[in-house]
Amino acid sequence: MIQKLHEQPDIFQIQVPLPDNPLKYLNSYVLPGKERTLVVDTGFKRPECRNALMTGLKELAVDLSKVDLFLTHLHADHSGLVNDFVAAGATVYMHQIDYQYLQDGADGSMWAATEKRYAQEGMPGDVIRTQAANQARKFAPDPHFPAILVQDRQILHLADQYIHVIHTPGHTKGLCCLYIPEHEIFFSSDHILFDITPNITIWNNMQHALHTYLESLDKVRNFPVKLALPGHRKGDTSVVERIDSIKAHHRHRLTETCQLVRTMPEATAFEIAAHMTWSMRGKRWEDFPITQKWFALGECLSHLEYLLDEGTIQCRDIDGLHRYRMR
Repeated sequence: MIQKLHEQPDIFQIQVPLPDNPLKYLNSYVLPGKERTLVVDTGFKRPECRNALMTGLKELAVDLSKVDLFLTHLHADHSGLVNDFVAAGATVYMHQIDYQYLQDGADGSMWAATEKRYAQEGMPGDVIRTQAANQARKFAPDPHFPAILVQDRQILHLADQYIHVIHTPGHTKGLCCLYIPEHEIFFSSDHILFDITPNITIWNNMQHALHTYLESLDKVRNFPVKLALPGHRKGDTSVVERIDSIKAHHRHRLTETCQLVRTMPEATAFEIAAHMTWSMRGKRWEDFPITQKWFALGECLSHLEYLLDEGTIQCRDIDGLHRYRMR
């Protein structure tokens, strides 16, 4: 589905379906210019995503050889079809940190390291082994693609607009938002979502993920915004209110995590995650899809890490498992 969201500059949204995924769809944004077109993010490397995106671009008469593709971050639902664009002659832009992470993980080492960590955090081996079918892994791009690497506060002239790159680490270490000051248009990617909370997890290449994410929210809080364009679901103009709401959510989550550590001394992170409050339409933890347990454990760990950093709790290695208790 194509929707025109703004005039002068013209901005179109293509909804790229994400089958069997609670995110429902990715918002790919298209800004036609006089000579070249800017496309922001792609969807998974799977037929349903490719068909929706390429059909939409064809309807907009976009020549892929004259496309500048900006990948806001490494997640496969945003980068999966990058090789299609490269094969057609497009130019790719991406932050150097996430680009390097893709390169370093091409041999599967990043996934292997995460699996090892999750085993130490109490996730059962049979659950870990199912992650080979995780959409983030199954529908990821071939990471060996050329890209122009960008940095924080860099100004790009794309689609006849001066677009500011805003590095906002947290959801990933290299996630970038895009901002057009002249028109107060903010592409928030997965840094700020408006009807779901971005997943904040632990990373092999980033310590203090939740603390970093909260700082990144403050970094963009005072941007004048007339139009906010998120990576998923609907956008809004109330960026300040949404940032405050997200920060309140994490304060509540930290309190909940602390209470669970207090009432379940020596529990693993996986055991703690099973008792946290999740928005899964009333499903019990036992009925959670395996992939959602993976995301939930990562989110739990980011909050445990925050509490460890501030000295509220402690972690002990007992028989190869990390167990948590109050300090």
